[in-house]
Amino acid sequence: MNENNLAVVFNTFLFLLSLLPAVYLRYLPFRTILAPKARRRLLQGYAFIFFAELAASLLLFFSGVLSYSFHTFKLFYIFFGFLPYFLLNLCMIRPYAAQHIFILGTQFILSSTVSTIAILLVLTFSSESDFFDHFATYCALNLTIYLTVLPVVRPFFRQIFLRFSTISTDRFWLYICPLPLLMLVHDVYFSTSPEVLASRYLFPRVLLFVCGVLIALAAWRGLEYILQQAATTERNLALLTRMNSIGEYTRTLQEKQARLSIVRHDLRHNAQMLADLISRGEDDAAMRLVQRMSGQIDATRVEHFANNPLIDAALSVYVRQARQKDIAVEARIDLPASFAAEVDLSLVLCNLFENAIHAEEEEPQQQRAIRLLARTKGASIFFSIENRRSTPVPLAANGLPRSRDSLPGHGYGTRSLLLFAEKYGAEFFTEQKDGWFSILLHVPQVERMEK
Repeated sequence: MNENNLAVVFNTFLFLLSLLPAVYLRYLPFRTILAPKARRRLLQGYAFIFFAELAASLLLFFSGVLSYSFHTFKLFYIFFGFLPYFLLNLCMIRPYAAQHIFILGTQFILSSTVSTIAILLVLTFSSESDFFDHFATYCALNLTIYLTVLPVVRPFFRQIFLRFSTISTDRFWLYICPLPLLMLVHDVYFSTSPEVLASRYLFPRVLLFVCGVLIALAAWRGLEYILQQAATTERNLALLTRMNSIGEYTRTLQEKQARLSIVRHDLRHNAQMLADLISRGEDDAAMRLVQRMSGQIDATRVEHFANNPLIDAALSVYVRQARQKDIAVEARIDLPASFAAEVDLSLVLCNLFENAIHAEEEEPQQQRAIRLLARTKGASIFFSIENRRSTPVPLAANGLPRSRDSLPGHGYGTRSLLLFAEKYGAEFFTEQKDGWFSILLHVPQVERMEK
């Protein structure tokens, strides 16, 4: 009797332990968006559920409320084993209900496949009638196979939300989330009987796995297409905005050229007046005339920030905007006059500069400042933009500042940086130190273009 009791405890413990890899997969997609404190609370909740299920199961078995049989474990596996963990995820990881449902269905298809393989392996040395005598072996195989498969499926579960976190996909998930669970309905309906059905339903289980893979691929490719379309649309809007900015810059140049024409027109007259004043000994009047002429010439001066025309035009527009808002700007730009990534880099620079201006508007007026630094080293470009920040900047899972979706167009600076990094193999990271928030970018192997 004691040996039987020990077998009940051991088999129940091993069975519940074999469910934990599935719990991990349902947690993995959301791990990066959770604060460390929330992660600890969630893991503590998982541990509590595990031991609570173990205690409740043993209590029900030993009290005779539930029969200790393969059928009981099967029903628990299908209907109840996942439920507490799933409800805990819904409560603590919000608002991602549709994503939770999709991940649950996808994980269940994977678990069904792994369980089928484990059962078939056990049936190679036992029969269906005495399968439950080898239940511990089945649980151990199920756990081992699941742990073996984890490295293969982990990238999908880890990146399915993180990779596409820069765009709004709520409607997409709302439509696609029921598909994996709907695929499982047929299999679940015929799997509730007490018999071991893995060998009899092998072909449908194979088809179920194939359908699960196709649904996962369709979701991934669909999200990639949405991301590409969003990137194209936003890039076109960004280009239109930059064209307007360059148009404003061009109008400023035209105004300065008009002033320069006036200065040139008046130069001979002013020179004659200056000579007359000096000849009459009116030094003070001559000095005032010189200062006035100097002021007129300064008004025609065009401030340049970079040798590259695109970068220079972009900086000129936003430096002027920043100064109009009493934001001190320091720019040291040493870039080639022309290089392959100049258009995309100018867009990234504009977007990050615009974000920095928005951030500085929230700072006290006397503390506002932005610093830009860009230099080349070999074939690489190193770029950084810093702005004063008196409070910590909340970061998203990708390491960049969280965008505020309530502001139209806000957050495209970080999205454009992600797309630029992916296109050119660039690396970036953020830093918050001594009251400054910095974004640093390294672009390797930039091809120069000779003009």
